[in-house]
Amino acid sequence: MPQLKSFLKDYEAESYRGVTVEFIHGRKATMTIFKDGVLDDTITLSDYKTKEEMHALFEEKGFKKMSEEEIAAMIESKKKAEEEEHEQRLKEQQERRKQAEERRRKIKEEQEAKDKQPKDKDNVENVREKQEERIKKMRQETEERLEKLSKESTQQKDEL
Repeated sequence: MPQLKSFLKDYEAESYRGVTVEFIHGRKATMTIFKDGVLDDTITLSDYKTKEEMHALFEEKGFKKMSEEEIAAMIESKKKAEEEEHEQRLKEQQERRKQAEERRRKIKEEQEAKDKQPKDKDNVENVREKQEERIKKMRQETEERLEKLSKESTQQKDEL
């Protein structure tokens, strides 16, 4: 299997004209051959143990190897495309992280506002209770003054 992986990943399979490698995770490595756009043959590559056997298979199936210059250009082009894909994935990953951080920040702000809200309610209730106590105390004092004034007024009447 290591030789098959190397054969596919190191662009040896793609060094043949008309060959494109597509990796499908979790699937056996197969070679699907089309002739004139019609499926002609499917071969399980994991049945071949060495790179030499795989090269012989490709040549037996009629694939022609590219020139060294073409292979070098193809590899450079593939590597450049892979680097661009990698950069794009990094940008997307950074954007997802940024969005996740923004969501976490909003959740934190909402939680802080929620935590603060009951305290505000408590404060309002405490202020209200204190105001009610002051009003009660003022009423009581007013009643006491009125009573005192009433007594004084009654005394003054009696004296007259």
